[in-house]
Amino acid sequence: MYCGEALPFSRINAAPPQRNIDAGERVFNTVLEPLSASPKETVVAQLASALQIELSDAKAVTESQKPIPLARTQTRSEAEMIAALIRTCGLRAVVIADEELSLDRELIRARRISLTGDQVEIHHAGGDVSLPTSEIKLLVIGGLQNTRVDYTERISGSRGRSGNVMDTSEYRSEETLLDCYATSLDKSFRIKSDAFDYSGLVSPMSFRTDVNFRAALDSLRTMLPHAAIDDDFSRTRRLLERAWPARSRNEPRGIKRTGLAFRAVAQATLVSNNRDQFERYSRLMSLYSALARR
Repeated sequence: MYCGEALPFSRINAAPPQRNIDAGERVFNTVLEPLSASPKETVVAQLASALQIELSDAKAVTESQKPIPLARTQTRSEAEMIAALIRTCGLRAVVIADEELSLDRELIRARRISLTGDQVEIHHAGGDVSLPTSEIKLLVIGGLQNTRVDYTERISGSRGRSGNVMDTSEYRSEETLLDCYATSLDKSFRIKSDAFDYSGLVSPMSFRTDVNFRAALDSLRTMLPHAAIDDDFSRTRRLLERAWPARSRNEPRGIKRTGLAFRAVAQATLVSNNRDQFERYSRLMSLYSALARR
């Protein structure tokens, strides 16, 4: 912890509790590989014991038929030990570094898409990109949830410590994203449901964004018959929480005086969203899709 020296361990009997690692750190992920069939109950029980999780959670992970991250660690050696522990349960696990997910490379933000013959024209803020429909291999659908809670606390004590919460206001918003992966990440692009011109894919258009998005998705299914569609993010979100939790942060908004007594109160905002969680899930699905094509 202090000197950074690697401890002389090569094997562990149980995975350590998941530490809270900053989203910006580039670390290592231990990923359970998908199973083609449901495992035996003894295998599920061994996995639950190894990870120190509930039996129901271990069963959900093994039956998801998706690559699921089980741990996020700061060193490759620790990630490899957790992977070896999972293999002793009769399952397969691999270690994937954050660098392999290319999280620092943003996808092109598509503003409009049109089809010309067997070419897809992607219009974005930096210009236009054209590529054959056959190059688009995977579509990943995700729903982002943003929550903001504004709250006010009474300040009590001589040191100005916060006391009881006096008032709260909560705001929620949802946003749908569609990541379209081509054979190259440089040609891959993202569609934001509330910031996209649907006129190239949908006719006639609706006044409702969600209706236009579903219609555009149907058009893309027809245009891209060879592309796989992954819409399991909402179903697997709970399983991602152990290694890739939704992120939250507390933002102080200063002190003000209020009421007849003109008392000082502290204001703050709690902001949470699952953007980082979806980014990682989307890139992991892209990585596995590319490996499957080799």
